[in-house]
Amino acid sequence: GKDVHLPEKFVWTPSKIIERLGTEIDDESSVLYWAAKNKIPIFCPALTDGSIGDMLYFHSYKRNGFVLDINEDIRRINDLAVKCHSSGQIIIGGGLVKHH
Repeated sequence: GKDVHLPEKFVWTPSKIIERLGTEIDDESSVLYWAAKNKIPIFCPALTDGSIGDMLYFHSYKRNGFVLDINEDIRRINDLAVKCHSSGQIIIGGGLVKHH
């Protein structure tokens, strides 16, 4: 294998993971595909609640230093809201999502 230098710590946010999934999906029926193509952020504060959370857990052992920064998404969504002229959102689910 290649001797690749990997950073000790690398930080992702849920919205950046979702955007990456959208750029990798080659399926025009996918909401993530179109959101990524049109640079529309998708926020999911409970990204770790489910199968993706399990995959992130296993990946964290494969690559020490992985950090999922939910606070950065909170800052991003609030900054978007404070700085925008007009806005809209679609909320799917309840509980955690509607309080984000």
